[in-house]
Amino acid sequence: MKMYKLSLFAVPLLSLLMIPRSQAAENEAMKGIEKHPSGHDRIPIQVTKDLKIAYQVSDDKLKDCVNRALFYAKKLLDVYNREGVPDSEIDLHLVFHGSGTDALVDEKTRRRLEAKGGEKNPNLEIIEELTSRGVSIELCESSMEQRDVVSDDLVTGIATVRGAFPRLISLQHLGYAYIKFE
Repeated sequence: MKMYKLSLFAVPLLSLLMIPRSQAAENEAMKGIEKHPSGHDRIPIQVTKDLKIAYQVSDDKLKDCVNRALFYAKKLLDVYNREGVPDSEIDLHLVFHGSGTDALVDEKTRRRLEAKGGEKNPNLEIIEELTSRGVSIELCESSMEQRDVVSDDLVTGIATVRGAFPRLISLQHLGYAYIKFE
């Protein structure tokens, strides 16, 4: 039977390899932790490049008078910007379906659909801002058919996808972080 000697340098290396994956991931997730002036731990934003995010938006619930997914998309971009992450590092897709369709249509269609927030679309400014910042706002064609909405009914800046779920599945397979609004 052969005996192998481990050098003093090999032992620490082996111990690193023996850290359970979850502990190693946890150590990475807590990297850069700092103390807030109040004493609690503050975990900084750790990923600042090539951010890939997909929102699933299935309704037209409002937050501060606009669709809440649009509201939180803007807020997300603003938080990253304050931390020094430019919009160019954030690839954000908002995939709308179901009653979320109401957020993306013109006045006459909102009237017909009896959309929340009234006939005048309260989302026009935020849609324009988000698309100018590189956000892709996408609407499910199946939902459009079910709600009798055609491309001419959409506000400026909206793309369509064959189906919300196939699109979300594709985005997840492409490595996008998934956030669902319910």
